Amino acid sequence: MNSAKDIIECVGSIQPLPDTALKLMKIMSDPKSTLEQIVDAIKYDQAVTSEVLKLCNSAFFGLSREVTSLEDAFVCLGTAKVLQMVMSVHTNNMLSREQHGYGLDPGILWKHSVAVALASSQFATKLKLPDANLAFTAGLLHDVGKVILNEHVAEEFVEIVRLVTEEHLAFVEAERRVLGFSHEEVGAMVAEKWKLPSPIVRCIRYHHAPSELEPPDPLVDAIYLANCVCLLFGIGLGEDGLCSRADAAVLERYNLRESDLEIMGAQVVVELRRVQAMFGETSSAEQVDS
Repeated sequence: MNSAKDIIECVGSIQPLPDTALKLMKIMSDPKSTLEQIVDAIKYDQAVTSEVLKLCNSAFFGLSREVTSLEDAFVCLGTAKVLQMVMSVHTNNMLSREQHGYGLDPGILWKHSVAVALASSQFATKLKLPDANLAFTAGLLHDVGKVILNEHVAEEFVEIVRLVTEEHLAFVEAERRVLGFSHEEVGAMVAEKWKLPSPIVRCIRYHHAPSELEPPDPLVDAIYLANCVCLLFGIGLGEDGLCSRADAAVLERYNLRESDLEIMGAQVVVELRRVQAMFGETSSAEQVDS
């Protein structure tokens, strides 16, 4: 088995996020950024601009007039909605592939990642964080380590699942025992290599273990809670959803109960269906069970 460092050295085979996405994340991580800067970061990417305008003018939104520019899209749909579309478009190709090493069919990781992103945005608002758009992006990329590790865990996958099912280990604990590292660690390493903003790197690294941070990081907590909600509802559920459990300390920090997670999950299921419809994800194999 290769070390995490060896795997990262081979990461050139994984296409990094486009320059537009990297620029946009840097702008979003700056609280002083303006709408003009956001539009400037996107408008020169013809493929993404075209896709966003196509989505805006689809029957899904049912707008009374045609949207002809990014500025117009922001006016009609709002900054948050357009940014969510842009980041979802950018990550669709990377996250939609089959993750056979994790037992995930094509599209399942993207569906789970989008659901976590939606929940992260909602938790950011609930926890009164300054930027729900940054939380959305961090949630969208939280499992990028699975994309990197996918080719390297297939042979060890059976033993990882055995530890989860027979010894009731959390999936990341089983990963560490078998591989010597986990998908969050590898994800954070590749995020640093891609020069993603440090808040996003931190969310990727600690999205299963927020209590390892002292003092706590509310943004990491939001992504952690969002992931818990999606695993609770079986959204994009692979073997890693088995034996998942919410950290009581994180819940207590924000005076949350399991019932709050259930309410949030129900909202996310509805919103995810809307996103899947918008992106044409209508295959019965990829529908969210109610």
